[in-house]
Amino acid sequence: MHADALNSGLKSLHSQHHTVFQGNYGPETIDGIAYTFSWDFLEPPELVLEKPDAGLWAEMIKAQGITDLPDSGVLQIYAPQLQVGGTIAGDPLPQGVSEVKIAVQAKVDGGTITVVPLGAWLSKIPDKYTRIMVEKVIVPNVLDQAKNLVNGVKIPVQDLFGQQVTLTPVLLDVTGTHLILTATAGTGQTPAAGTSAGTATDWPSDKQVFLLVGRDLLARLIQGALEQWRDTQLADDDKTVTGVASVWWKAKFRKADSVKVDENDPTTISANFDIPWSVGVDLFPIAPGKGCALFKASQES
Repeated sequence: MHADALNSGLKSLHSQHHTVFQGNYGPETIDGIAYTFSWDFLEPPELVLEKPDAGLWAEMIKAQGITDLPDSGVLQIYAPQLQVGGTIAGDPLPQGVSEVKIAVQAKVDGGTITVVPLGAWLSKIPDKYTRIMVEKVIVPNVLDQAKNLVNGVKIPVQDLFGQQVTLTPVLLDVTGTHLILTATAGTGQTPAAGTSAGTATDWPSDKQVFLLVGRDLLARLIQGALEQWRDTQLADDDKTVTGVASVWWKAKFRKADSVKVDENDPTTISANFDIPWSVGVDLFPIAPGKGCALFKASQES
């Protein structure tokens, strides 16, 4: 899935359900001082499908227990305008607007997409009391907010070749331009541990969201689609030209098996088809009671 498609979805969510991007927290007492906090993403956040560079990571306030960036699945959530407010010891803080960059790791856990907060950077932290609030209250809540935007997301059931296919995520990675999700379908085989979802691939340049299907799965899907045609009458008709002849034809799709996808050209499909058919032409007699059958042909398989 291209970053543009993901950000388009966030933009729509922000415009239609702005309350998802707002919240409040507290009071919480830290060092004997009560803090409250409220936030509002004034503009829709954007996903940046790459790790923060070393300089930015060094400046980020880390989530609890986090010291190093993971090797895979790391992306950033960029909020150009995060409005924050709150109180310290009951005294209201002036509302401020800050640019925010959040690092998270997206991964698959139990067949669902989950997000692990890593760290956050805010452009404006004016004084030490506000910094305490930022580190102890704002950053943990902003990280939770970022996590909740996509946490627990599942792939909806897909309609492929007329079949309802359940896709279960098993691996997730980011490539800089795309969010890549590897999934199994039905009883498909799980990729080996350590397999990278971001291996060199010529992604479709004209599609923001696309699905790449393995040959074995494609063959099973086509086989299933053909099963829906089992014992289907394809043709049973006739045509008469008055005074000349009568033509009739019949065909039935019994079954198809041994579906294979060509190793070099996935658009080339082969299968064994069982389609009995028959056709005939009868000439009208020149004299009453005198029939003249021109031909009759049939094929059982």
